[in-house]
Amino acid sequence: MGSPDLSYDSVALDTLGQQLKTITSNLKNDEDLKRAGVDEVAHSDVAHAIDDFVGDWDDKRKKLVNKVEALSEMATESFAKYNEADRGLADSLTSEETPA
Repeated sequence: MGSPDLSYDSVALDTLGQQLKTITSNLKNDEDLKRAGVDEVAHSDVAHAIDDFVGDWDDKRKKLVNKVEALSEMATESFAKYNEADRGLADSLTSEETPA
């Protein structure tokens, strides 16, 4: 018997979905850079540059959050569908009557 045509690592797929959810949450809640002011960076030009970067980063981060969130949902849904198919195949094999 050869190798299977289709294989997957259900633990890795589930872990990927969870990790991507964590990344999404971290990106949504990333507010540390916004708090950096002149007192923290010691120069108004640097504080202004940070403000400019943060404004641009907010826009880019929203797009990134949407994409990572979509990947998370795909991984989680794939995990569920593969497991459902696997259970269905296993059930069909065990429910078949064996010839006497």
